[in-house]
Amino acid sequence: MTNRHFHLATALLGGALSLVTGAAALADDTEIFVNQSALRNVRPNILFIIDTSGSMSGPIQAQRAPYNPAVTYGGECAANAVYWRESGTGNTDPPPCNSTSRFDSSANRCAAARSSLAGAGGAWTGNVARFDPDAALWTRLSGDAPADPVECRADSGTHGPDDTSSLHYAQNGDANAPWSANASREINWAAATTYTLYSANWLNWNSSPPVPTTTTRLQTVQAVATALASSIDGVNLGLMRYSSNAEGGMVIHEVADIATARNSIINSINALTPEGGTPLAETMYEAGQYFAGRAVDYGNRSVVSGNPSPSIPASRNPQDTTRYQSPIAYQCQRNFAILLTDGEPTSDTGANTLIPALPNYASLVGSGCSAAASVNGACLPDMAEYLHDADLSPTLPGQQNVTTYTIGFGPEVAGSTLLDQTATRGGGEAYSANNVSNLTTTLQAIVGNILQTSSTFTAPSVSINAFNRTESLNDLYISVFNPESTAHWPGNLKKYAFRNGRIVDASGNDAVDPLTGFFRQGVQSFWSAAADGASVAAGGAASRLPDETARRMYTLADSSGNRALTAVSNRFERGNTALTAASLGLGSATSPTRDQLIDWTRGIDVQDEDADGDRTEMHRFMGDPLHARPALVTYGGTPAAPDAEDAVVFVPTNDGFLHAVNARTGVELWSFIPPELLQRLPDLYRNAGVASRSYGLDGDVRVLKFDVNLDGIVDPGAGDRVWIYFGMRRGGSTYYALDVTDRDSPRLRWKIGPAQLPGIGETWSAPAVARVRINGATQNGEHLVLVFGGGYDGAQENGPYVADTVGHRIYMVDAASGALLWYAGGPGGAGTPDLAIDRMRNSIPGRINVIDIDGDGFADRMYAADMGGRIFRFDIFNGEDRGSLVTGGVFASLGAGDLGTPTPVDNRRFYYAPDVALIQRRGADPYYNLAIGSGYRGHPLSTDTRDRFYSLRDKLPFAKLAQSTYDNATPVTNGDLVDITSNPGVTPVPTQARGWTLDLRLNGDMSGEKVLAEALTVSGVILFPSYQPTPPTEQNPCLPASGRNRVYALGVDSGGPVIDYNDDEVLDSSDLFTDLAQSGIAGEVSFAYESVASTEGEGGGEGSGGGGNQGLDELGRRALCVVGVEVMRKCVRPSGVVRTYWERPGVD
Repeated sequence: MTNRHFHLATALLGGALSLVTGAAALADDTEIFVNQSALRNVRPNILFIIDTSGSMSGPIQAQRAPYNPAVTYGGECAANAVYWRESGTGNTDPPPCNSTSRFDSSANRCAAARSSLAGAGGAWTGNVARFDPDAALWTRLSGDAPADPVECRADSGTHGPDDTSSLHYAQNGDANAPWSANASREINWAAATTYTLYSANWLNWNSSPPVPTTTTRLQTVQAVATALASSIDGVNLGLMRYSSNAEGGMVIHEVADIATARNSIINSINALTPEGGTPLAETMYEAGQYFAGRAVDYGNRSVVSGNPSPSIPASRNPQDTTRYQSPIAYQCQRNFAILLTDGEPTSDTGANTLIPALPNYASLVGSGCSAAASVNGACLPDMAEYLHDADLSPTLPGQQNVTTYTIGFGPEVAGSTLLDQTATRGGGEAYSANNVSNLTTTLQAIVGNILQTSSTFTAPSVSINAFNRTESLNDLYISVFNPESTAHWPGNLKKYAFRNGRIVDASGNDAVDPLTGFFRQGVQSFWSAAADGASVAAGGAASRLPDETARRMYTLADSSGNRALTAVSNRFERGNTALTAASLGLGSATSPTRDQLIDWTRGIDVQDEDADGDRTEMHRFMGDPLHARPALVTYGGTPAAPDAEDAVVFVPTNDGFLHAVNARTGVELWSFIPPELLQRLPDLYRNAGVASRSYGLDGDVRVLKFDVNLDGIVDPGAGDRVWIYFGMRRGGSTYYALDVTDRDSPRLRWKIGPAQLPGIGETWSAPAVARVRINGATQNGEHLVLVFGGGYDGAQENGPYVADTVGHRIYMVDAASGALLWYAGGPGGAGTPDLAIDRMRNSIPGRINVIDIDGDGFADRMYAADMGGRIFRFDIFNGEDRGSLVTGGVFASLGAGDLGTPTPVDNRRFYYAPDVALIQRRGADPYYNLAIGSGYRGHPLSTDTRDRFYSLRDKLPFAKLAQSTYDNATPVTNGDLVDITSNPGVTPVPTQARGWTLDLRLNGDMSGEKVLAEALTVSGVILFPSYQPTPPTEQNPCLPASGRNRVYALGVDSGGPVIDYNDDEVLDSSDLFTDLAQSGIAGEVSFAYESVASTEGEGGGEGSGGGGNQGLDELGRRALCVVGVEVMRKCVRPSGVVRTYWERPGVD
C-alpha cells in the first residue's frame, strides 16, 4: 500500500460514542457451564423394557450358541490384544481380527473392562483414554500405539495403573506420572470418547462358522441382556416386563447404579418367563408414569404366572407408595427407554385414552393418537413423542425428557413401521436384530451412544457473551449465546443503545436487570419484531437472515486461487461444483447428502425443526460467538450523502462463519467460512450430543481502515481501504485477512498458518497494527505491520506447569501481504527465530502491547506476557535489517516458568498483555507502569494457584537497550515487589520500588480468585475485574459453577482505594472493589463515551451518583465504565485512553 495519507485505528471508534480499548474480550470458557466433577456422578438413566409375551417362548434359529467365556474359540484374532470400536460413528460392527483398532492386553489398565472382557459379555463399553507419553496427555485410542497405557472412567477413584497402586486418578502433564493420588488433578473424563472393547475370544466366537442351534427368543434375549449388564459401567439401569393378564407392564427392577445393582439386575433378567400379550403402548405409558413420578397404574394390577406381580416397592415413592419414585434426580441427567419386542402390539388398547389425557399432551403432540382408539398400540409413537417433548420433572430446572430406542427382534418385526415411527418421534433410533450376534452389537451400539452423549452442559436462564460488544454512536452491539449439550450452540447478535448513562431497548426502556446484570424479560432489542428479552434465538440478526435464495455465503473453493469471494467457484451454494462431498466431510453412514448439507447451512429447514412437515421453508439460525469479539466498520455513506450511521458489524461464530451485518437494519450482507472448517458442518448438521466443545471461528476481528482525507467516509475511488484480520483461536492455527473496502464484494488478501509462521499455536493473539521500517524487507508503502503472539498450546489445559512446544513466539508480518518479516522465539518448535530468547518457553495467547514512544508514527517498544508467568520487553530499531531489528528479553518472572521445582501454587499464567501507562510524578523520574493479573483462563474453576495482581515499574521508559544488556539483566521477581495485600494504600510503596503486588484474597483465604481479563489504567487508576468461582451445591451438582465478579479500582502509586464505592465519604479497604451483579465471567472494564445534549449540563464529577450523573469531559461527552452489559455506578473520568491508535495527518 503506497497511500501517502491514512488514518488507522485498531480501537473501535464511532462517531459520538467510542470504545476506548483494543484489548481482547474473551468469553466464558465452557468449564463454567458444566461441573465436570459432579457429572462423574450423574449417570444416565436407562429403562430396558423387555418383551415377555407368549411368542417369546417360540424357537429361533440362531447362527451359534450364546458366547461362553469358558470356551476358547478358534480364530485369527490375537489372544494378547484388546480390540475396540468407537461409539457414535454410525458403525456398529465389531472390528475384524486383522483390524489395527486394537491395543496390547498388557496395556489395559482399566480394571472394570478387564473383568468384563473375561466374563460372560466378552466386551465392555465406556469412556476410555490412551496415555501418549510423548505429549504427556490422555487422548483417543490409536492403532499406531498398541503399547500405550489405556485407562477408563469407570476406574476413577478406585483403581489406577495396577491393583495395588494408590494412584487412582488419570492426570495429564507428566510423562513419567500418568496417574495421581489427587482427585483435583484428574483429567476431564466427560470429554473422553466412548468405546466398546472386545476380547479376542469373543471376536473369534462372533466370526466363527455358523453352527445352527435352536433356542427360545426369550432365552436369547436373556443371554444377551445378561452379557450387556455384565459389560457396562457408568449408567443407571432398570427393567420392565409385560404383565401376563393383558394389562400393560410393570417395573421389575428400579433404575439403579449398575455398579451396585449388577447382580440383582442379572437375576431379574434370568427370572423372566414368557406369557401373555404384547401391550407395547400400555407399557410405555407405565414407563412414562415411572419417569415422571406419577401414580402407579398398570403396575398395581399386573400378574405373572397367575400371581399378582405389581411394580416392586423400590420403584415407588416411600412417602406415598401409590406413586412412583422418579429416577430423574438431576437436571443434567439424560434418560432413555429401550423397547425390545418380537411382535406388533396385541391386547394393547387400554392406554389409547390414557395417553391423550396426559398433562400438556395436546400442546406437545396434538389431539388424539396416530390411529383409531380401537387399534392395538395406536398411541405408541405418540407416547414416545410425548416422553421426548414433555418436561417429566417440572420441579427441576430445564426440561427432563426421555429418548426412546426400539429393537425389533425377529423376522415378524424386521423393518416395522410402527417401531421406526416410535423411535423417530421419541428422538432415538430403530434397530432390527434376528440372532445373538446382531442383537448383542445392537445393544452395545445403543448403550455406547447413550454414554457418548450423557454429559450435558446446563445453561443459566441467560447466557450472554455480554462483554463482547462494539459501540458506534450511541449504539451497542452485543453477541449472545446459549450453551447446549450438542455440537451446535445457538447464538445471535443484538443491538441496544445508551441513553443518559443507561442501556436501553428499542422502546427506550431499561434493558438490564440490576439484580442479575443481564437482560430483563420483555425488553425488545432494536432489530427484533417483538420482545426478545433474555432469549438468545429470538430476534436480533439471526431473525434478519435473508431467504435462502438471497443469501450470499462464501468460502474458498476455487482451485485456481481466485481471491474474489463472490466468484462462482467460491460461493457456498449447490451450483458450485467445487464443493464436493469430500471437501464437505461427507461419506459416513450418518452423513446428510451434499445438497441437504448445503441447503441446511444456507438456512432451509431440511430437518423439519418445527415439525410442521415443511422441509423447504426457512429455518434461520446463527452459531455462538463464544470467544469472538465483533468489529465495527463505519463506512460513512458517500461524499454526496454522508451518513454517520452507515456501518457494518463483523461477527465470527463457532459454526465457522464470519457474518457481515448491516448495523442499521441487522440484515446479513454476506458470510464467509474458511475451507478448513467445511468438514465440521456434517457434525453441526447432525448436532449430536457432545461431551466437550469444538470450535469454528473463535477469534477477535481487527480492522485496519485507511481514510485518505480523514473525512470518515470509505471512498474506494479516493484510495480509501478497509481490511479486516482474524484468527481462529480454539478453532485452528490460521490468520485471515479480507479486503472489505467494497462491503458487498469481499476479497481474500491473504491467509497464513503453520507453513508461514513457524511454531504457531492456536491463533488466540489479536493482531496489533503498527508501523515498522525494516531494512532489506519487501514491505507495503506505509510500512504497516501486524504484531501478534504465538497463540496457545493445548498442553496448557492440563493443569501442572509444562514448557510449550508451540505458541512460544512473537511474529511481525506485513499487513498487506501477510509475509513474515520477523519473529522471536524460544527453544524447541519449528523454525529459527530472528531473535532467540532461551527463556521464551511458554505460549503467548494475549495481544502484544506495541508503543510509539517518540511520536514519529513508528513502533519503538513491545511488551508481552506468557503462560509461564513471564513479562517480556522488546525494543525496535527501525531501519535495521531483521537480524538486528529487535532486542529484548525477560523483564519479570512471576510464575512457574523459571522455577526449578514449580508447585501448583506458583503456576501463575498470563493470558493477557500487560496494560502499559506512562506515569510522570512531579520531582520523580517517569516510568512505564505495567498492570497485569494472573489467572487460569483455561480452567476458571481451578483453585490451586495463588493468583496475584501486579503493578510493575519499567524505570527505563525511553531507553533502547542492547541485546547484551537484556541477556545480562536480572528479571523482576515476586520478592522484588512490595506486597500490599495486608493493607493496600497504607503499606508504603517507595518511589524507588520495582512495583507492588496484591494477593487476590482480600475476601478471605485463597479461594480461586483470579484475573481473567486485561487491566486498564486511566488517570492514574488501575481498573481490573476478578472472578472467584463458587462450587455447585451438593443438592444440584448439574448447575454450572457460578462465580463472584468484582471490579477493583486501585491507585497506580500505592494500590490503595480511589473511589468511594460505599458512599461513606471515607476511602478505606471497603472501597478497593465493587461487586457486579452478573454471573459467569465478566470481561474487561471498557470506557464508552456517550454524547450528551447541551441541556443536560455538567452533572457530578468522579464517583457521583448513577451513570446518568457522570461528569462530562471537555467535549461534552459522558464517560461510562461498562463491564458486560452493566454500567458501573461509579468510575473515573478518563483524561484520554486510546490503545494502539495511529494517525498520520493528510498532506498534499
